Amino acid sequence: MGTLDPRLRHLLGSVAGRPVPSGGAAAAVPALASRVAWRPGKGWGVVDVLIRSADLSWARKLGPTDMVTSDTVNKIGVYTGRVAVDQLETLARHESVDRVEASRPLFPELNVSRDDVRAGALHDNPTPVRGSGVVVAVVDSGIDYTHPNFRHDDGSSRILYLWDQGARVWGDAWVPYGIDYTKADLDRALGAADPFAVVPHSDDEVGHGTHVAGIAAGNERSAMGMYSGIAPEADLIVVALEGTPGVTLGTSARLADAVEYAVNQAAPRPVVVNISQGTNGGGHAGETLIEQKLDELASRPGVVIVKSAGNERDWSVHAGGRIGARQSVTLDLLVPRGNRQDEIAEIWFGGDDHITVAVQAPSGLVSRAVAPGQRHTFTTIAGNDVTIDSVPDSAGTGDTSVTLIVTAGMAEEIETGTWQIRLGADQVCDGRYDAWIERAPEDDGGREHSRFADGSCDPSRTITIPGTARRVITVGSHVTRPRILTDASGLGRLSPFSSSGPTRLGARKPDLSAPGEVIVSARCSNSAMPFGPDPRHTALSGTSMAASHVAGAAALVLSVRPDLTGEQVKQLLQVAARRGGAGPDAPTTTGARAGSTSQPR
Repeated sequence: MGTLDPRLRHLLGSVAGRPVPSGGAAAAVPALASRVAWRPGKGWGVVDVLIRSADLSWARKLGPTDMVTSDTVNKIGVYTGRVAVDQLETLARHESVDRVEASRPLFPELNVSRDDVRAGALHDNPTPVRGSGVVVAVVDSGIDYTHPNFRHDDGSSRILYLWDQGARVWGDAWVPYGIDYTKADLDRALGAADPFAVVPHSDDEVGHGTHVAGIAAGNERSAMGMYSGIAPEADLIVVALEGTPGVTLGTSARLADAVEYAVNQAAPRPVVVNISQGTNGGGHAGETLIEQKLDELASRPGVVIVKSAGNERDWSVHAGGRIGARQSVTLDLLVPRGNRQDEIAEIWFGGDDHITVAVQAPSGLVSRAVAPGQRHTFTTIAGNDVTIDSVPDSAGTGDTSVTLIVTAGMAEEIETGTWQIRLGADQVCDGRYDAWIERAPEDDGGREHSRFADGSCDPSRTITIPGTARRVITVGSHVTRPRILTDASGLGRLSPFSSSGPTRLGARKPDLSAPGEVIVSARCSNSAMPFGPDPRHTALSGTSMAASHVAGAAALVLSVRPDLTGEQVKQLLQVAARRGGAGPDAPTTTGARAGSTSQPR
């Protein structure tokens, strides 16, 4: 029998004993719906999940509304699927299932440069290295396929495949949901008077995917190539994740499907997959199923996966430290006024440590202390529902995870003020603890968000998942163009927003850094972002921009050595990188012969 994600257990608990809805989707929305990729359907609806299993025999035991969305044979047995809520326990109990994980919302990591990565020198060599023969796959918000940066000189498309996961077509001959377009489809659209009448796909209003694709592989032919991408002769595969523009960008299950699709469609050619979104949900040491899936794919020759480090460093989303035997530690979690969204935090510590967790609400009520292997639910004086779920050997790591879930319950919003998370140690072997706040799906950073108080927060260990995967190249941001043009004092330094390492278990991350501030690249035609130097360009910042520089650099390497693995490409980029950064967790900054990275001093 497998283990069920605490989020899914909470979802089941919230509907247990309640009459099954029959009045339509609006009446059937359960707790944590936006946190677990819930969709309306018969009864309590369906959820997307990731499943670790020895085989697919469980798929035959589910109901008619369930489906496997990714069933490619793989070494590690990680699959994705869509399952009816009332079938979750049946799935978890199946003898072949080891683990069922909720599909968690992901967030875009958006918060001069080509010269900094020294790609121009390679482009202008007597034997130019420009990415020919390699596929760059951009898994993001979509793309403006009409933009000149993604077209050949004859006007035809450089995009081989475009899978729009959110298209309101449930699958075609090649994909389990959404619709995919081939190069022939895109060429036909580009030849029409109204391209979007033929292929009705556009990027979101931010244009995140278009901007990222332009950095990695745009072939700017105007303005003297000033805004050309790093690998301008690479072909493209684009997967448009479904999300809320400027807020969320897909889920972990949909990301797994997207990366597998890109790798399979690119074969037998080498491929670099760029991922510029992430989440705080998980143990930050590569144990989530999406990270295991990416590690398996990145172990194949000719497959490189690049991930942005995240922009969480100054968001106060992590707290950590050490606790001794018979000691206690209190973490202050600050919840702003008017917060109607569920709050989720995870606390992780070693399996040999016996640490209890209790919670005190701002209104004063204190829960009992929850030990490893226990689960406790209570209601605060204000009417909020609180669950503390402590799971030993979480995700098969040997370590304990404690998931804290706060929902509004009978109240209109989460209690405003300081929530105290109280850790109490009985026996301790190591004593290290780490806690993360999982961002809410509606949180775009434009409003005040929940955070740890200054006395509790720790800016280290803030790499977003799946960036803590072992074989994924994780990229931080450094400054190449100051926000204030007269101030050059910060050039070359790590961006203050760029997430820091190490991982929870101490592995060094990020692996590299690259330009990520005020980066000019392609602007989609429907963008709400301001013009850059002209209507076809705009300037954005974030580790999303940094990751796409390294994705382009990796494509240049693969164009010369298509047989290399992602680990080998990472090592080459690190060896060729400039030393820089600030502090022991600073990454290498891209500055290699094939891209500029920076290694710590």
